[in-house]
Amino acid sequence: MSDSSESAFSFLSNWKFGLAVCVPCFAVGLGVTYYYYSKKPDESRPVNTSAAADRSVVINIDDSNGVVQKTANTNGIDRNVAPPKSLVEQVEDFKKQGNNEFSKGNYDGAIMFYTQALSMCPGSEKGLLSVVFQNRAAAYSKLNDHENCVADCNKALNLVPTYKKALSRRARALTEMGNFKLALEDITAVVMLDEFKNQTDVIFADSVIKKLGRQNLEEYTKNNSFNLPTKTFIDNYLKSFCDDPFNDEFPQTLVKSDVNTGLELALKCIRDKQYEGIEEACKEELNKTDNSLIRRALTLNLLATFSILRGNYAYGIEHLSTVIETPGVPNKLVVNSLIKRAAVHHQQEQVEKSFEDLKKAENISPNNSEVFHHRAQIYLLEMNSEKAVEEFKRAVELNPKFVLSSVQCCYAQYLHAKQMSNELDAEKYLRKLKEFVIKHPDHAESYTLYAQALSEKGAYEEADSLFKKVHEIYPDNATFLVHRALVVLSWKSSINEAFEFLEQALKIDPKCDYAYETLGTLYIQTGKLNEAVKCLEKAIHLAKSEKELLHIFSLRDSARAQLGVVERLGLILQQ
Repeated sequence: MSDSSESAFSFLSNWKFGLAVCVPCFAVGLGVTYYYYSKKPDESRPVNTSAAADRSVVINIDDSNGVVQKTANTNGIDRNVAPPKSLVEQVEDFKKQGNNEFSKGNYDGAIMFYTQALSMCPGSEKGLLSVVFQNRAAAYSKLNDHENCVADCNKALNLVPTYKKALSRRARALTEMGNFKLALEDITAVVMLDEFKNQTDVIFADSVIKKLGRQNLEEYTKNNSFNLPTKTFIDNYLKSFCDDPFNDEFPQTLVKSDVNTGLELALKCIRDKQYEGIEEACKEELNKTDNSLIRRALTLNLLATFSILRGNYAYGIEHLSTVIETPGVPNKLVVNSLIKRAAVHHQQEQVEKSFEDLKKAENISPNNSEVFHHRAQIYLLEMNSEKAVEEFKRAVELNPKFVLSSVQCCYAQYLHAKQMSNELDAEKYLRKLKEFVIKHPDHAESYTLYAQALSEKGAYEEADSLFKKVHEIYPDNATFLVHRALVVLSWKSSINEAFEFLEQALKIDPKCDYAYETLGTLYIQTGKLNEAVKCLEKAIHLAKSEKELLHIFSLRDSARAQLGVVERLGLILQQ
């Protein structure tokens, strides 16, 4: 998620909120992140089983014989007497008997005939051998004997490495066995050889990517913790709360005290933007035995906030729930905790729970603009622009001085007009977004949302000039350069300029995961798979949340799989 976004939910929904606040995101899946490949001319081609494919839709086995029939020369022999069958023809007969048993559902019988065919088949008949091995693998698959299925697919592929049906079958068997990495490489080979035309295989590949991502995530989180986002990101997140309880008189008194431990230290860390020290200071406060209810509640809320920012949602929800459920905690702090917990519920795709928490917050404080602002955010994330507009309008009505609500309300109105195909209103709200930029030249969100709207309209040059200007105002914010990279790709299809902007972004902020992720995706789309993997590996260690990490794993695993296929099958980039 762009650090330029000041939304309370921006850190929670990178991939979705990008649609609302100018953070273009890349679709997960092989169908988007690939390059065109072709086979080296001196390599063997896949076995020709096109005729078999037409006849094996139901039983999913190959019935092609690979044999050219020749007219028999009788040389005076009685034509009514059939000549003796060749060895290959006998193999074909056993194969056909196996196919018949397969079609009846007698898979053990099919295996027996296929095994007989294999025992007789000459080693020189590679095409025929590979087909029979694949057919026997199909029978093993029907019996859920995945190990033997894989073994037979291996033999078929040793004979014909580009045999798509064997690759596809092995991928599915390996998936059942939990070997998602090799399964992804196999199904990637299939979709690449098919030039991504078979949607069934593309969808299956996407499902394998997700399973592998979950496996990687589980393994990664055993030994690694998430990093805090950049200072710019945290600054903008904290600013998204216009009625922050930490700005009240009591916390501010603690900031001015001479005490440099516990809650006092944590609050001073916020003031000085020394965010890495906050969690330890909060834990120190909670270990005290003499702290008051308000001190403890503030500490729990603060610790939960930074746990969530670090991606530790379970820990964050636990502490927020304690604040919410403890009698005597000031309403303002309870409402703030409910809003933050609602954000986490939404991140975990528990939308109903998210709305329930916001409704509780509204019941406690009916005129709190933050409740309506954050509920509008969720509606925007859920692509319900009409409801988002209603909630933003109420937030603006209750707090007209909070610029963030006003500009996002205008953007939601623009989106809704576009969805309703109301071009007159869309133009009206586009002009209003421009007015926000003029009226609030130091407000990054105004530039970002106006530039997003311009990009959607195709006004790329003006959008680029806006990102250039806001980067001049905030030179330490690398994400504006990432935005420029994406704009020039849409505007000029200029890959070189995009790479330059991304390299500049990483010079400014070597920890900009958004830049690494974008650069890695661009490398995939240009066929530079080794470079893509390296970039995405760096992005993994900078991820802010589980969802973001899953997305990056998907991109990296897609690149790795394609790289493996290129090396294994000797594919070359198509010029």
